[in-house]
Amino acid sequence: MTRRTAALGLIGGLLLAACAMVEDRPAPVEERPPRVEGRSATDEGAAASGRGLIKPPASADEAIGIAGDLAERGRWQDALDVIDAAALRFPDDARLGEARERLQAQRLQTERLLEDQILVGDAENQYAKIALLEKLSAAKPDDLVLASRRLFSKEILAGKVEDLTRCCEYHASTDAALARRCLRLASHLANTPELEQRLAKVGDQLAASEQLAAERRRSSLKKERELRARVLLEAARAAIQANDYRRALDILDQVAELQPDDRELHGLREEASLMISPQVEALVKLGDRLYLDEQLDAALATWRAALDLRPEDEDIQSRIERAETVLNRLGALRREQQGAEKSQ
Repeated sequence: MTRRTAALGLIGGLLLAACAMVEDRPAPVEERPPRVEGRSATDEGAAASGRGLIKPPASADEAIGIAGDLAERGRWQDALDVIDAAALRFPDDARLGEARERLQAQRLQTERLLEDQILVGDAENQYAKIALLEKLSAAKPDDLVLASRRLFSKEILAGKVEDLTRCCEYHASTDAALARRCLRLASHLANTPELEQRLAKVGDQLAASEQLAAERRRSSLKKERELRARVLLEAARAAIQANDYRRALDILDQVAELQPDDRELHGLREEASLMISPQVEALVKLGDRLYLDEQLDAALATWRAALDLRPEDEDIQSRIERAETVLNRLGALRREQQGAEKSQ
């Protein structure tokens, strides 16, 4: 008898002995909780929360509400169990069947989303791993083990191209961010014209979706600007009615930033400007008289009040600067005089 034959015989004997030990071992007995007298099967099922059983709801509305709450927490099977339990008690309520179909569709969609997120995460990690292995290979060009690891990683990543393509096709209309991640990876791996064509179609779809989203954002911003301009115009009209023309003009400046071509804006601005002009002219004349009477501080305060009403008026600004210059010179002369008096 050769050594090989003896070894095979020994292995066969060990296998037979192991099988005999398994056959002689008694089957495990399932432990069941003791049944309590006076309790129905429904009561025991409701109490067995550890096994995931849920007490049947009192109404179809309650069942749908509970199932929705469970679904939001990711407990899809429990949600479906609630609906099924309610369907047994209220078989004529069509809403339960509709709710079950809706929950099942949401469950499948959620599971698909999670699986594809895992797929993309794994593929991105694999892609990053390959990039690092290529750097190592450049440093160790004669390392066959390193070259083998790199090739093996590329084969694993290449095997995901079909799944990545289906991922971007599936999510192109529902999750653009995930679809773009899938598309980016699959585009590097596409090795057939058919795959390239499918990916190009997804790319066009995503580009169209992005353009549509941008148009919707622009439309939304336009509506927001129009609404804000309407509110400001109302505030400007109220300020004009209250004879607060400066405030009205300030508000209208904000409207001009939002809607520069608004026809009502120009009309209100002209009205406020016409109403404010007499006030400005009266303040300027009063300031001139005060200046001539050498009441420089009072003249300066009056002109500043006029400038508040018409900030862009250069003539008023020049009057203020002139008065400030005179006051500064008078102040310097007083300080010189005081210093001379102290030195005597």
